[in-house]
Amino acid sequence: MLQLVKTSPLLPVDTWLGELARQIERLQVAVEPDPVHRLRVAAGRLSVWLELGARHSLRPDLWRLRRSAATVRDLDVLAAQDLEGAWTETLRQERAVEAACLRAALNSPRVEALLEGLVVVPEPDAVNVRSAIQHMKRRVQRAGDGLDDPKDKDSALHRLRRRVRRLRYALDWLGSDSTDLRTLQEHLGGLNDLAVELARLEARAGDPALESRRHAVLHEIQERRSRALEAWKSIRPRIGEL
Repeated sequence: MLQLVKTSPLLPVDTWLGELARQIERLQVAVEPDPVHRLRVAAGRLSVWLELGARHSLRPDLWRLRRSAATVRDLDVLAAQDLEGAWTETLRQERAVEAACLRAALNSPRVEALLEGLVVVPEPDAVNVRSAIQHMKRRVQRAGDGLDDPKDKDSALHRLRRRVRRLRYALDWLGSDSTDLRTLQEHLGGLNDLAVELARLEARAGDPALESRRHAVLHEIQERRSRALEAWKSIRPRIGEL
């Protein structure tokens, strides 16, 4: 009997598997900003690849891997602001601690097992991919609907950012144009970076040296939020067509 071979509609996974392994290796030597960012991107893209294939067993491990680098990444974004004073030294010391924790996490046998497991996961097939894409679009639309509630706008923007990122990655796996989603993601990502910085500034509200920066961040948040909402309004009617 002739046996049909299922082929994946997605781009080859080898590129991102190799990227993840390379960044882990780099970070085991030195925790620099570039490989921290690349690690998180690679892990996020591979998590979406698993979702497109309806494979769930390794996604929690990829989530933990991304999460282990999250604080270091946040601190790197802050460092790029060229801040001065005692706060800069505090952030530098905190990053050293978080970097040590990240290196320890990356040297765990669990990470090696994750890489080995990803290599043997079967390629997603067209049926699962179509179903997953539609599910992601609905989740983006529901998150965007939450922006209509003024009491939940910040939480809805946070949900929208994460879901837009996953849908964008899914379209990238298909080789489709994700330019509009990337623009929206950049607005939402910039807003999130500012929110993280503001939370740290609020925790040091008694420091007069940081007061001007706090006001500047509040102003930037308002501007970035407006741009993000406009970008969402522009793309919202076309989500189902992407």
